[in-house]
Amino acid sequence: MGNDPTSMNHDERTTTIKYSGIRPDDPGGRNGLMNPERGWRLETIIAEPADPAAGPSIHGSAAHLEGRVFPVYNDHLWELDAARYAPFGLTMAQTYCYLLEFSDCAISDAKLALLEKSLCRIRKRGLKTMLRFAYEKGRESPAGPTLGRILEHLDQLAPVIQANADVICVMQAGFVGAWGEWHSSKHQIEKDHGNLAKVMEKILEVLPEDRMTQVRSPRYKRWVFGREDVEGMPIVDATTAHRGSPLARIGFHNDGFLAGDTCGGTYRDPPFFSNPGNPEFDYTTRESPYVAADGELFWRDQAGPIDGFKAMLRMRRHHYGTFSIWHSHSGREGKPYSIDNWTRQPVTADQIAAAHLPVDDGYFTDSNGAPVVRSAFEYITDHLGYRFELQQAKFTEAPGAGGRFSLEVELINRGFAVPHNPRPVIAVLIDWEGRVAELPFEDVCPCEWQPFEPGDETYAPLTHSISLAADLPGHVRSGWYQLGLWLPDAAASVRLDPRYAVRMANRDVPWWIDYEGKYGVNIIGVLEVRGNTQF
Repeated sequence: MGNDPTSMNHDERTTTIKYSGIRPDDPGGRNGLMNPERGWRLETIIAEPADPAAGPSIHGSAAHLEGRVFPVYNDHLWELDAARYAPFGLTMAQTYCYLLEFSDCAISDAKLALLEKSLCRIRKRGLKTMLRFAYEKGRESPAGPTLGRILEHLDQLAPVIQANADVICVMQAGFVGAWGEWHSSKHQIEKDHGNLAKVMEKILEVLPEDRMTQVRSPRYKRWVFGREDVEGMPIVDATTAHRGSPLARIGFHNDGFLAGDTCGGTYRDPPFFSNPGNPEFDYTTRESPYVAADGELFWRDQAGPIDGFKAMLRMRRHHYGTFSIWHSHSGREGKPYSIDNWTRQPVTADQIAAAHLPVDDGYFTDSNGAPVVRSAFEYITDHLGYRFELQQAKFTEAPGAGGRFSLEVELINRGFAVPHNPRPVIAVLIDWEGRVAELPFEDVCPCEWQPFEPGDETYAPLTHSISLAADLPGHVRSGWYQLGLWLPDAAASVRLDPRYAVRMANRDVPWWIDYEGKYGVNIIGVLEVRGNTQF
């Protein structure tokens, strides 16, 4: 029969499995997925001395921790805060490293050691940081650095930043002005746009080439490239994104999200301000699919309560990957504000459909098919950043040992954005003893899995297909194997840490971690490797 042209090799037979999204009454169905580099983020300072004689922390503790933590800075301030919001899928922390006392001198070895310590604590907690350095805590700071001092400090910081790039999701531009937002600096550094260009050039030199920075307003990005208006400003697109150019490495952090007409000064041009029609707003719309975008509300609803549904639409339009859970929220501020309102604001399937917002399979129905109302907070929790939902997988069901194996996977990104940092995609075979054989997908990058075609105002969801065909490694013997899809962090230091691997948004895709607490694999099927390649 082996010579019969009609005979079928084991590795030619395939099986197809279809998958479903997460329903609200599935186990953990209303919890946020703990996926890296996306979602809600807290805000904190780091790298401060935990000295009882140092006086109150310059940042203070969150309201829910008052009277429960040390009155002076300690890493417990943000560690306990992160634990509180873990059920909402929080894996991110915006961390300010203030250099107040070094405006006119070199950074001390002690301060650098404290920074190293805090970044190590972030790694141990399984978090990633949006790191920002600043000297001036407010608009009326009594001290601030010169341009030369900033550049010298960046050289000092470079070894610590590069050694801990594995837990730095993005490093915001910082360094200049109040809160590192590039305005109101004591020495008026920002008045000369050439100064800002020099700071940005040094930041991009210090950061590893595969990491992005963010600026407070899109006009600052124009300024560092010598453009005084949007016209003629080059725009990152699918052909230039994630290629390591300076243009492709600068994203945005909107620290006045929906605050008044201008988004707190982010979009200042009348008559459209923070609306389509403003060239700078439209520039952000066109570029945001390809660069990292973050935002936060004003403190204490200074611009008035923000509607949750309006927030969802803006987050989708500008591809927000992360957002602050601290600002205008009782957990930090002690009184209920906008984010608290979002937890009570109902959202229905009809509203989502009418707005063409992304929606998971089964998101608005329970296991009996009955409709379920969600809240704006829940929806934002689940759709900030990326949310990969497997649709189906087709794979060789009985490959021969050493024979050919094929796998085709289809998925939809139900989120607002894509992951921007490098991340391999690997098929794995897991044997009875938990040993793992890796079959990497070639030339596949999750950064290309857009939720919809950028510029498509219908926001039709895209289906992404990836495939591989490879000979099974020689050490894969006959027997049963679980087939998994593994998206680990690209950094060797955290590659095997499941907290840094991506979990699919499917109720019928088990999450596998080995006996030693490593990996983090989406189990998509089972197959049997046969001892021979033919019948």
